[in-house]
Amino acid sequence: MYKKVLLLTLFICSLSFAVYPQKLKTVSLNDSQSDLFLYGPQLEILEDSTSKLTIEDVYKSDKFILHSASPKFAFIKNTTYAYWVRFSLKENKNSNKRWVFENSDPHIDKLEFYYPDKSGKYRCLQAGYAQPFDLRPYAHKNFVFDLPTDTIAKEYYVRIISHNHNPFIFKIQTANYFTFYALNEYYLLGMFYGIMIIMAIYNILVFLSMKERVYILYVIYVLCCCIISLAEDGTGFQYIWSDLPVLNNWISRSSPLLLLVSFSLYSKAFLELKKNLPTLNKVLDIIIATYIAFFFLDIVLLNLQWNFPLYIIPFIVIYFSAILCLRKGFRQARYYLVGYSFMFMSIIFLIFRMSGIIHWSDVFTVYSFNIGLVFEIVILSFALGDRIKIIRTEHEKSQAQIIEQLLENEKLKDTVNRELEQKVKERTVEIAEKNHQLEEMNEKLQLQSEEITRMNLLLDSDNRKLQNNVKELVKARVMVEEVDFEEFSKIFPGEDSCYRYLSELKWDKGYTCRKCFHSRFCEGKDRYSRRCTRCRYDESPTAYTIFHRLKFDIVKAFYMVFLVYANKGKITSLELSQLLQLRQSTCWTFSKKITQAMKERKKNSNDSDTHGWSHIILDPHEPEGGRKNS
Repeated sequence: MYKKVLLLTLFICSLSFAVYPQKLKTVSLNDSQSDLFLYGPQLEILEDSTSKLTIEDVYKSDKFILHSASPKFAFIKNTTYAYWVRFSLKENKNSNKRWVFENSDPHIDKLEFYYPDKSGKYRCLQAGYAQPFDLRPYAHKNFVFDLPTDTIAKEYYVRIISHNHNPFIFKIQTANYFTFYALNEYYLLGMFYGIMIIMAIYNILVFLSMKERVYILYVIYVLCCCIISLAEDGTGFQYIWSDLPVLNNWISRSSPLLLLVSFSLYSKAFLELKKNLPTLNKVLDIIIATYIAFFFLDIVLLNLQWNFPLYIIPFIVIYFSAILCLRKGFRQARYYLVGYSFMFMSIIFLIFRMSGIIHWSDVFTVYSFNIGLVFEIVILSFALGDRIKIIRTEHEKSQAQIIEQLLENEKLKDTVNRELEQKVKERTVEIAEKNHQLEEMNEKLQLQSEEITRMNLLLDSDNRKLQNNVKELVKARVMVEEVDFEEFSKIFPGEDSCYRYLSELKWDKGYTCRKCFHSRFCEGKDRYSRRCTRCRYDESPTAYTIFHRLKFDIVKAFYMVFLVYANKGKITSLELSQLLQLRQSTCWTFSKKITQAMKERKKNSNDSDTHGWSHIILDPHEPEGGRKNS
């Protein structure tokens, strides 16, 4: 009977809850509280599919739905809607505390906080990731507003628009507690960024020292982690690009891509995948390239925001690659795998939270990425140190091998040198003997050479004498006998030989200038002419000879003198013309000049005819070989 009454009572209570829906629960503030969250029946939610409802519209609306206790915090289900949240507050009569309202998720594009003034009208304060930072009532990375509470319960409204699945993490705090919490939070964030910057600087110095690419890739990876952390916790918008809210969305969407690319390049270099796992290295390159292409395609065309679930695939492949490298005996993967485990878990939390899969709001979830990064940075520092230690050990081992090889080479060199010295000594003795023999042979050859040289000199002297004798004989015969023109041309083959003969004949006893009687001369302007070095008088070899002002070939003229002289002037001009192939008139004129010179020379000279026809060449009124004495 008792059980039936209890069941009936429970059934009636359940019917009463079904018939009479729960109402918004008013939150009472008292001095014993300093920090509380708004969730469950303390909130009412209204989805505005048009995003055009105003505070007047929602104030009178009966479409608000009480938030359930699961999940703990409400969140944006449809990113194209505007969400209105209503809650009610009242303060105890004897409370002297100031209260603030805070939304802990800084990634909401636009948040409008409506509070009633003393006249009952609602005032609006704005903040948001897509709004200028200066619009915020508090210069804080989160959205913070003052609460004008009193003992009468008042309703407050919050309008939210965002392109992400942000949770509604609403907190009511006293001003003192908010200040305490904010200072500690910024202090811890400062430590975090300090650690990141110190590690970046340290690895830059290591890179400058060791010149290994993996360290500069690690620096780029750390800087990308800083960028994504600045975008995630809101401090970047507060301190760096506060005047450019348009960068928030761009950095929030692109920083994960930068993190993926930088971490992949660093991991590939650290694990040496190209050498240890070449096939998996190519697969990882293909996966990263595919993700990058899909990332930009999603931003430009699709806008499905599916890139966050796909974001985890390359990290899984890298984690699997580290395990395989460790199994293959790659010692450097030990610390890397431990540190990456923390990083991998933090990235999973980050991806699930940004994609709306989980809506936890505790400090470990919100700052999971920062916590994972700190652990990873610390452990990877050991990994880098271990890498340096391994490289140093391998370097020392290679140096020991090199030293051992150098010692072996030194021993081998000494052995080879000793053998070479022995062979050099033997060879030196042989060469000395050969040199002695060669010296003896050289002495004999030198004596023979000197004898041959002496005999050659004697032969050359005899040949020169013989040639001169032959030439003199031929010349003498030409001078006194009758020869043909061909044989005559061998003695006087051209004009040059004729002019040279005239010059030697004319000045055989020395030169004296006909103008100033000076005896020094130089070469004149014509062939074999002589010029006085004092008065510059130029005298040609034909001047004052029978050939002066000659109009035809001087070789033929020489031969004509020979013919006329040999025939004692009895050869006719016709015969001369036929022999010399000259005009008869020319032959008659010059032969007449020759016979006249013969008569003049015979009249003025009593010398014997030893010079032959050459004595008639010069002017018969002058002594032979010189000028007329004054």
